Amino acid sequence: MAGLYIHIPFCVKKCEYCDFVSYVGREAEFGAYIDALCREMRRYEGEKIDTVFIGGGTPSVLPPEFIKKLCANIEYCFEVKPGAERSMEMNPGTVSEAKIEAMLAGGINRASVGVQSFDDTELRAAGRIHTAKEAEDTVTALDSAGFKNISIDLMQSLPMQTEESFGKSLRTAVSLPIRHISVYSLIIESGTPMSAKYEKGVYVEPDEDEERELYRRTGRFLSKHGFEKYEISNYALPGYESRHNTLYWECGEYIGLGAAAHSYYGGARFSNTRSLREYINGEGLGIGREILTERDRMSEFMMLGLRLVRGISFEDFKTRFGKDFFSVYGNTAEKFAALGLLEFSNGRCRLTERGIDVSNAVMCEFIL
Repeated sequence: MAGLYIHIPFCVKKCEYCDFVSYVGREAEFGAYIDALCREMRRYEGEKIDTVFIGGGTPSVLPPEFIKKLCANIEYCFEVKPGAERSMEMNPGTVSEAKIEAMLAGGINRASVGVQSFDDTELRAAGRIHTAKEAEDTVTALDSAGFKNISIDLMQSLPMQTEESFGKSLRTAVSLPIRHISVYSLIIESGTPMSAKYEKGVYVEPDEDEERELYRRTGRFLSKHGFEKYEISNYALPGYESRHNTLYWECGEYIGLGAAAHSYYGGARFSNTRSLREYINGEGLGIGREILTERDRMSEFMMLGLRLVRGISFEDFKTRFGKDFFSVYGNTAEKFAALGLLEFSNGRCRLTERGIDVSNAVMCEFIL
């Protein structure tokens, strides 16, 4: 079965750090965009789907009637596995009781809330549209309405953030009825308003050693509260790991619908136009098609699989590629094992805690 990703490229306001494909002030095009999504769905009619993820942008800017229409068409066009994880991203400040009712009625069973921080000073610096109180109220409202699988995103190394303020955000997070936490470090993307402020010296980039130590303390704190790290940036209570994102890390196939959405389907990678107008007109669908070679697939298997705390399975490698892991990667793997960055156990290869600190450098060495 494949995963299904649907991109909703609309926002109330672009965040200071954001370089995703999203549009502000285009409410008049919501209806036409949903119609275009429904047309694209019909290209895959009857496909068996294991997970659904509606992301963005800010999907929760959609009015209830469009949320209902989108969910109804997913149900009509696809054969969705019973009990499938169906996630929808949402931001505080854009969620209402009517929208929550529409989500639940449409089968959405996992809410992914973009909190980023529970500190108002940090939220303002990041250009978020909500307050810390609104973020807490959103999570509480989702829980009260019946969502029992709620995830939140937090960010480390935001401007104005201190060790104390981030600790407060973590304490607030674990006090709420959530089951999953993603903790990402701020990436300063070129061309964003936040990048310009760093270039002008308004903000100063954090010390790398301090970042690493904060990352370790975050993992220890969340573990004490039952949230175990299962991927470099993701923590969950037992049984609440993100099934859709795990599909990506395990190199499963997925169908991406919407402007700028990417797919890996039928052994090929392809994407849709980034232009909202072209997408609504039915143009630029499935472009840049690339069939992955075996070397490409092995490289991605390692790059993505090593993000998981459990690492990669030697047996799975053999099943997928018909080759012994060590015959392909023996020299590289043994080198990093000798440096204490990789370890082998129970038929698997995984990053050590020291390896996670330099994970990008390690994983790049596995590109064939």
